[in-house]
Amino acid sequence: MKNYVISDIHGFYNAMIDSLDNAGYEPNNESHHLLVLGDMFDRGDQSKEVLEYLHDAHEKGQADILLGNHDVFLIEILEGDFKRAWFNIDHNGTGRTLYSLSGMVPTRYNLENINKTIHKRFPYLLDWLKSLPYFFERNEYIFVHGGLDPTKGDWRNLTQEDYVWTREITCDPIPGRTVVAGHHRVATIRKPGANYKQLYKDNPSAFDILYKPGKILIDRFVEVTNELNVLVIEA
Repeated sequence: MKNYVISDIHGFYNAMIDSLDNAGYEPNNESHHLLVLGDMFDRGDQSKEVLEYLHDAHEKGQADILLGNHDVFLIEILEGDFKRAWFNIDHNGTGRTLYSLSGMVPTRYNLENINKTIHKRFPYLLDWLKSLPYFFERNEYIFVHGGLDPTKGDWRNLTQEDYVWTREITCDPIPGRTVVAGHHRVATIRKPGANYKQLYKDNPSAFDILYKPGKILIDRFVEVTNELNVLVIEA
C-alpha cells in the first residue's frame, strides 16, 4: 500500500490535483491511499471543489482526513458561532471559502444567510467535519495537523487546540515514532522572515519536505508555490 500524504490545501484544488498527479497518485488504484493532514479550506478560491473531491474520496474509503485549524474555523461558522469569523475573513482567507461554498460575498449583515445557504447546499458538511479525527497512526508514523507535544502528557489525549495549533518543529520527538505534520510552512522554518515569493523564484527547494529526527513536515506554502508537497509512504 502506498500512502500519499498531503496537507494545507487551502482551497487550491488545481494545485492539489496537479501535485498528486505528478507524484503518481491514482485515485482508483486500490493500492494507493490518500492521507490529508487538515486545512482543506481558506485562502484559495476552490474550496467547493476541494470539499467535493475529498468528501467523495473519504466516503469511498480512498482517503483518511484530519482536522486542521482552518477546518475548525468553518465548523464554528456552520454552528452559528461567529466570534472569530470576521477576523478570519479579514486575515485568514475564510471569506473565499464562504463565497466558494455559498456563492455569496460575506458582509457584516449576511453571515446567517451564508450559513443557511451552505447547510442547504452541503447538508452533510458539518457532521462530516465534526466526525474527522485529530490524528491517526500507520505503523511507526503518527499523522497530525499541527504537532504533538509529549510534555503535555499522553499525546493521544490532548486538546483540539493542541492538535491543530501546535508547531511540531518546537516539540520533543516521541521515542520510536515519527510525527508527520502540516500547519507550519517549511520555508518559514528554513528561512524565517524571508520574502517568500522571491525565495520561491530563487530557491524552490526551501519549500520541499523537511526531515528532522522523529518528524517530517510537509506544508509547502501553497499560496506562494501553487503546489503541495506529497509525501509517499509505503506501509
